[in-house]
Amino acid sequence: MKKLIALLLIINCQLSIVNSFAQSVYISESTEISFFSKSPIEDIDAVNKLSTSIITLHNDSIAFKVPITGFVFKDGLMQRHFNSNYMESDKKGYENATLKGKINEDIDFKTDGEFKVTCTGILKMHGVEQPRNFEGVFIVKEGKVNLTSKFKVLVADHKIKIPGDKLMNIGKEIEVSVSANYKLYVKP
Repeated sequence: MKKLIALLLIINCQLSIVNSFAQSVYISESTEISFFSKSPIEDIDAVNKLSTSIITLHNDSIAFKVPITGFVFKDGLMQRHFNSNYMESDKKGYENATLKGKINEDIDFKTDGEFKVTCTGILKMHGVEQPRNFEGVFIVKEGKVNLTSKFKVLVADHKIKIPGDKLMNIGKEIEVSVSANYKLYVKP
């Protein structure tokens, strides 16, 4: 009987821990990642609305998963070239860009306000991991959380090859914009 009571107490404690962690997880309801490349010949931009993100408050972590084929261009041919020639999104390990990072500031997501933050993490794109620092702004209002951020990515940092005849068409530096809307995860 004592073993049964001890087992029930252990299970109850574990469930309490799981429930407390669930109260500190925010998942993205909608996440939009866009990029812009300026070059002498043409500007290139695309938007991805298939991305996902999660924030885990008990360890201040943030993560993004961005399916490369989810980027939509104005020109279908440009989109095909982007996926097959540059990002090689059909290759194993190249299908997604990911960010796994740590939010450096303490944010109270139960308090409305605007909070400037920095994040230190690993950006993986085109199979190449790079340590990065990012800046962003969280806006918290009535339990909803929005994150915006802008940063630049050097094509060479992720070993994305640009053929010599296209060097004037594609910028060496890509500006990335992030807008993510989160809600508190509620265990079903």
